[in-house]
Amino acid sequence: MLKDQDGVPKSLRGRKMDGNVLIVDDSPYTRKEIKDILQEEELFNQYLEAEDGYSAIRVLSTKPVDMIICDIMMPNMDGFQLLNFIKNEKSLSDIMVIMISANKDILLKIKGLESGAFDYIVKPFHPKELLLRVKNLLRIKHLQKALEDKISELEKVTVIDNLTGLYNQRYLYDTLKREYNRCERFNLKLSVVMIDLDNFKDVNDTFGHQRGDVILREVGQILQAMLRGYDFAVRYGGDEFIIVLSQNSVIGAHIVAERIRRVIEGSPKLQELNGGRPVTVSVGVATYPDDTKDGYEHLIHLVDTALYRAKREGRNRVATPHKEVASNQ
Repeated sequence: MLKDQDGVPKSLRGRKMDGNVLIVDDSPYTRKEIKDILQEEELFNQYLEAEDGYSAIRVLSTKPVDMIICDIMMPNMDGFQLLNFIKNEKSLSDIMVIMISANKDILLKIKGLESGAFDYIVKPFHPKELLLRVKNLLRIKHLQKALEDKISELEKVTVIDNLTGLYNQRYLYDTLKREYNRCERFNLKLSVVMIDLDNFKDVNDTFGHQRGDVILREVGQILQAMLRGYDFAVRYGGDEFIIVLSQNSVIGAHIVAERIRRVIEGSPKLQELNGGRPVTVSVGVATYPDDTKDGYEHLIHLVDTALYRAKREGRNRVATPHKEVASNQ
């Protein structure tokens, strides 16, 4: 990594952080000195001040803070008490704290680091020393953020279908199990809708798999646009999709399923992609506890049974495991 003459990573020099720093010290002179040093490098968006621990807590309750530079010896509430408060507040756990003190006692320094401080600076300090320590912590914070983003991205990849952008089977089973248990515990309804594109093999054979992929993506976008915020859609595999409708009754699920069937059949874009012919779907619906109380796996089994019943009875219709409930007629 390239560094400047002070040994600071060049990527941090002159780069304003998207965050705030809180300077806590009972000396206005010290607060101004620290603020001036940091402002010269434009490391933060805002430079907040507090004269003791209580004042700092008031600031923390109203402003987001990424780093605290805090004196130890202060009236009312000292730096150790403030550290203890921060440590016990989950919402403040990401804040990096640098302790400053005129006391050179090594035991005091150890106490500060054991209390949760990321660094400890002895007064009087050289401006370059303060900058180096702050920038090193900022570098760590940037690396942590990059790592968190990468982990989040990887977690998303494991549950997202690459083609449609909908959730995949892994997400379905994990989430449906939790949702089923929740509905069972609180006596709520839970409906599952399974959708299969009619004669999709003919589409691939006639126009090619690339065109078929475009159609699948469009269907996925239609499903996503029609769902409530707490429902979710899954690409179950191939040309099959599943929608989980939380707290949705048998009648409500049928209405949603029929609406989806009609929107897909009436989509001008899908019709154009299919050579001028409408794209139709067969749909199965099953509901807990009306159709089953034997667990989420049996609920999936029943909605699969309902789907194939719709296909056997002519396609382009909605069916339950027991009877047809809606059609294109």
